[in-house]
Amino acid sequence: METKSNFLGVDNKAFEEETIEGKKKPCIGGETVLSEVKPQQPRPTTTADELKDTGYAWLVLAVMFLSNVVTAGYIKSFGVIYNAVEIAYPDTSATAGGVVVALLSGCRNGLAPVVGAAAVQFGARPVMIFGIVLCSGGLFASFFCNSVATLAITLGAMMGTGMCAVETCQIVVMPEYFRNKKELANSIRVAGYPLGGAAFPFFLLPFFEYFGLKLTFIILSALFAQLAVFVFLIRPFSTHVKMAEVKKSRKEKASKSISNGAVAMDDSKLSQEKPIKAKKFDLKLFLNPIYLTHIGMIVGFSAALPHAQYFVAVYGKAIGFSLEQNSILLAYQAVLDSFTRLLLGYMLDKKIFKKTHCFVVCLVVAGIGTAMIPASTNFWVVMFTFSIFSLGSSGYFANINVILIDQFGEHNVASSWGFIRMIQGILNFLYPPLLGYLVDVTGSYYLTFLTMGIGLTCAGLSIASQPLVARAAKIDMIFY
Repeated sequence: METKSNFLGVDNKAFEEETIEGKKKPCIGGETVLSEVKPQQPRPTTTADELKDTGYAWLVLAVMFLSNVVTAGYIKSFGVIYNAVEIAYPDTSATAGGVVVALLSGCRNGLAPVVGAAAVQFGARPVMIFGIVLCSGGLFASFFCNSVATLAITLGAMMGTGMCAVETCQIVVMPEYFRNKKELANSIRVAGYPLGGAAFPFFLLPFFEYFGLKLTFIILSALFAQLAVFVFLIRPFSTHVKMAEVKKSRKEKASKSISNGAVAMDDSKLSQEKPIKAKKFDLKLFLNPIYLTHIGMIVGFSAALPHAQYFVAVYGKAIGFSLEQNSILLAYQAVLDSFTRLLLGYMLDKKIFKKTHCFVVCLVVAGIGTAMIPASTNFWVVMFTFSIFSLGSSGYFANINVILIDQFGEHNVASSWGFIRMIQGILNFLYPPLLGYLVDVTGSYYLTFLTMGIGLTCAGLSIASQPLVARAAKIDMIFY
């Protein structure tokens, strides 16, 4: 029977079921949209099925969590690092500093599609190790730099590219090891980002005080290098399956059970069935109406993140908050963000509500809270409204990857996530100057925070429009 690809870019041949009349309908994310389904015998459980969500998968998740604590700790504490750079290089201009930050953020986000394609082509583990070597080498080379212009290459471009490799490859690895528990696993993985941001500055300040800037670079270089040891534990899932099958076969031979041996042979054949080939670049996504709603979402979302924390600190300083109060505010937000990501992951795992519903509500409520931040100069009120903003970050990171996997398939995640990350990287060059310009023109922060709040709200509404878009485009799909 001839099959066609639907608007969602999913190969219907791989994801279709037969109805009673023998006809097929398009589906998404491995589930079929059917009103009547012919009863079928359950497919025998394969070795690969048994290995997902259990055992070694959680060790892989722990490695990804640890790497996120370190990489995000560097990113979120870069302001502390750059303050030390300005002291060590007193002739540093604001333009030179901006180049460092732009290269760091731009490379970290803009290269995501390329890194995702490399992970599909060469495997996630070698690309992650290459990224760690690049980060460690960049920090080590910074010891020998005599100007901020050279630091822009080491601390900016090399670090940004390396962290892009470490973070993007996780998106490729996670759906291989997790299926039913992917929501919880993803939330645990991304919880490492805010925890690293909350803890890292407290470690850096003593290093700067006792060892100085350049020796701190060497210490950080060694810290990043240690991650390579842990990343070696992220073995390819296909290798993990083969090792498990060999181990099972040896046990069955030892027991000399003919019946069990036959079952093992069947399982081995099933687990070796050729999976859907992962895609490196899928430009057809940009012709997909549903994917365009994600593009609209990231355009609005990028108006507030990741620079909202910066503008909250600047606003706090402008209304008289002390350095200690600003530090407490940012550390509290980071811990709350991490806790909320874990809580959302747990509730999503229990199927308490749909992921798309959670995503929309978090972003819309966060947009309202963000717009309210400059409405008060009281520390506790600002902390409360800033807490509401945290829902946007928590809801985004807890949901975005698993929604993309559900809607466009795990075989396409390198492209579906990579393009969104790339667009966010481009917008990170544009939004901060615009938001700062609004402060200069109006003399207040009201319009700046209002713009960020509107951006978050529009991001949520863009995802909320998916059912209408699907109906208009005549796409059959399930909203998870």
